[in-house]
Amino acid sequence: MTKLHAFAAAVTAGAAAALLFLFGTGLGLSLAGTFLVLASPLPIYVAGLGWGSLAAGGAGVVAVMAATLYGDPLVASVFSVAFALPAFVLSHLAVVPHGAFGGRRGPAEEPAWRSASALTLALVAIGLVEVAAAALALALAAGEAGLAGTVRERLGALMAAAYGASSDDAAITAIVDAWDSLVLGAIVVAVMLAHAALGALAQGLVRSAGVLRRPAPAFWQLRLPVWLSILAVVLAAIVAVLDAAAGEREGPVAFAIHLATGFLLVLGGGFLLQGLAVLHALTRGMSAQPLMLVGSYMAVLVFQPFGALAFAAVGFAECWAGFRERFGAGMEE
Repeated sequence: MTKLHAFAAAVTAGAAAALLFLFGTGLGLSLAGTFLVLASPLPIYVAGLGWGSLAAGGAGVVAVMAATLYGDPLVASVFSVAFALPAFVLSHLAVVPHGAFGGRRGPAEEPAWRSASALTLALVAIGLVEVAAAALALALAAGEAGLAGTVRERLGALMAAAYGASSDDAAITAIVDAWDSLVLGAIVVAVMLAHAALGALAQGLVRSAGVLRRPAPAFWQLRLPVWLSILAVVLAAIVAVLDAAAGEREGPVAFAIHLATGFLLVLGGGFLLQGLAVLHALTRGMSAQPLMLVGSYMAVLVFQPFGALAFAAVGFAECWAGFRERFGAGMEE
């Protein structure tokens, strides 16, 4: 019966994920369409956290097959790489304890579930791989225009459509010049944060349904390793040097700038989550915590990019400053 439930959950979740994605892409770049596309992995997370990693994998396969059959194969491939596969990987890591296949845990021992820190590291790693894969795919498909030329062309067309102007307009050109190297990483970071939010939401849904397979990871204990902050500084230095020395952004130098900037933004997404974890830790036990958290999350969403940058800066500094220990909110339960 359990296997039958897992199979039914996989089929249902896969169909729901494909429906959300296809309906969202059909709405174009509208707010509702973007929301539905970003929310499309939610059924896969529910299947994985409620019925196991096999259910999540089956849901991903069903969703990709449905998106391929009823949509564009190229768009379906984007769905599989950006949404279905990461949702399966993260669900698998969340519900399979350490040593489940390695023999390091005895049958009488409590399962060693992966922490919020480990899951966030996995999410950052997925984001880095997605930036590299997207940059390489765009560079190969762009031909002579290259990665930078393709990004600038599509960003210019998008801005021109949004503002009702020509893509050659001086204001549009200024926007493209300022944001072209940020586009790829910003899209991946948005998808990363959607995965983090959907995983947390799915955890709450399966807990309410009584089919939760593991305790919720303590988000307030999220702690990224110091070497990630060092890597971020190195990437920022590389981008600054290349940007200053390159002049015109063309060829391999432009590719390197876009790739390093994308990596830097992905690390920034991880620091943003750590900054929010610091807020959760410092407000634990306060009667006003829900109000403070809602206000902070609204600030991150509304005051873009400054709200996100502020919490990312806190998360970056936390690697060295240890705000939680300094203010008496350490890692103890």
